[in-house]
Amino acid sequence: MNFLEQFVAEWYAYRGFFVRTNVKFGRRPAGGYEGEIDVAAFDPKTKHLIHIEASTDADSWPERKKRFTKKFSNAKRHYKEIFDFQFDSIENRAIVGFSRKTLNQIDFGNSIKVILVPEFVREVTQFFINLSPMKSAVPEGYPLLRAIQFAVAYGTKRQ
Repeated sequence: MNFLEQFVAEWYAYRGFFVRTNVKFGRRPAGGYEGEIDVAAFDPKTKHLIHIEASTDADSWPERKKRFTKKFSNAKRHYKEIFDFQFDSIENRAIVGFSRKTLNQIDFGNSIKVILVPEFVREVTQFFINLSPMKSAVPEGYPLLRAIQFAVAYGTKRQ
């Protein structure tokens, strides 16, 4: 699991989702698997399942679109066998790219929500701006989030 996948998994687990990572699917008769889901996050309150693919690649946007469309499409055929529990809705999210493009310029189609890495990092850091590590520290089980909380709290000089 790469850094971004771990970061995403911690963020969703911290927020109360049940999370699985590196979920293999489509066992092949001669060995191996058809694919792997980077992160699956399930909200038990809403029965909403989120399939997340995360990448820090440097590929072109057309190449990413092709790759992510294939990954989500292949996994979709196996959702019922992978997740043998009741879910009411499913969402596909691709967290990728460091581009300065705006999201309205990026469309993978196929109901794939594209989230740029800087936007994801911003969402997480904004959450921790007013959450003091002295009063409400992120639990030790989430080391990346805890580091971010400390960086937000102590990383800049306060005037």
